[in-house]
Amino acid sequence: MRSETVGGSNIDSQSFATLFAICAGFYLMIYSTEAVIRYGLYLIGKDSLILIRDMLMVAPMFFLAASQAFRLQLHAAFMVWATLMAFHAMVLIGTVGSPEGAVYGAKVLMNLLFGFFAAGLIISPSPRMTRWMAFLWIVIVIGVCLEKGGVTFPWLGIKTVIGDLSVDVSKDWEITDPLAKRVAGFTRSSIAVASILPCLTIVLLCKLKHPILRYLMALVAVGAVFMTTQKGSIIALIPIAGILCIQPLRQQGRLRIAIIAFLCLAIGLPLITLGLHMQHGAGVFSTESLYLRIAYTWPDAWKWIVNHQMLWFGVGLGGIGGPQRLYAPDYFNPSDNIAILVYGYFGVFGILYTGLVLIMAMRPITGSYERVTPALAILAFAFGYGIVLSVIEDQSASLFLGAAVGTLWRETKALAIPYRSEATCRTV
Repeated sequence: MRSETVGGSNIDSQSFATLFAICAGFYLMIYSTEAVIRYGLYLIGKDSLILIRDMLMVAPMFFLAASQAFRLQLHAAFMVWATLMAFHAMVLIGTVGSPEGAVYGAKVLMNLLFGFFAAGLIISPSPRMTRWMAFLWIVIVIGVCLEKGGVTFPWLGIKTVIGDLSVDVSKDWEITDPLAKRVAGFTRSSIAVASILPCLTIVLLCKLKHPILRYLMALVAVGAVFMTTQKGSIIALIPIAGILCIQPLRQQGRLRIAIIAFLCLAIGLPLITLGLHMQHGAGVFSTESLYLRIAYTWPDAWKWIVNHQMLWFGVGLGGIGGPQRLYAPDYFNPSDNIAILVYGYFGVFGILYTGLVLIMAMRPITGSYERVTPALAILAFAFGYGIVLSVIEDQSASLFLGAAVGTLWRETKALAIPYRSEATCRTV
């Protein structure tokens, strides 16, 4: 049941809504300047303190759940999330015997739940939060431009160790060509820029009223992502930014078409290319990266899943991707596709979960059009970039994706079938 909430969120308390908004703002700030923060921690030998940022996600949800439990009004999302995480975690423990991997997998999906509750607080933020997002957008763009322009940041190429995991910060790709050079700016990696900047751009484009400002922001964002050389993000962002910059009359319909098209590609491409051999060039802007996925990454991912899955339940929570570094470092596979990651985590249940999200995206809008439009756009971007990247593993992308799902859950509703009495039916 949908209760009265604050600011288009799924939170029924003004104080908790404020807490969620503040924590989300600080979390996005840390993500946007993660390389700088990690470098500072590296200098003082406190690399593991970066994990404190996760408390910005965990603490608000814990206190909200505790408050609702004391009032005997616990939101169903908490129970559903906990039940699903427990079930799929047991699957992983049964397949590869790694409770740590299951915890890592739950950490990956934690931002989805936070985003679900925050929903409109992130998707359609208040004026103050909008200004904060605009500031972070400018900071990210400046960092990318500086590094692309030849500035060598002191954190470029450093490696930190947290627990038993080695973490690259602003990886040095040793590319001498200025045009092809991958840059991360103040973020941890070029993928981080290509994940958070489009999401911030989508939210801000939906807030801007003047068409010239929208066109200018979209152009700068596409240019900044182009500098990262993350081709998947560029391909996903361009049509979505184009839709948001045109007249708003049919934006929702066009975004729904983009969602279906990108989802079909994300699911179909790793399947129809099995065993495919293709010619490719060399270099950042060639088809080499796609060839590597087709020839190695995706087939190896399917092989790992087939050899370790439990029936049709997949490998389990954390069954592929980052968590593998804990229990199978020699077989680590980034999956580089959202559909492969979802199936590896959830098996056939992943089809159910994706189908439910798709149904919410296609349902009639019964709430705020202003909130649904950016939610559809972010969902389309996630599926688009997800063709060549497991975007759910990215903290910012999963946060915005969870907010998009939470907004669609609240602002859309299935059409009700009108009730007809027996007498009415006889009359008809």
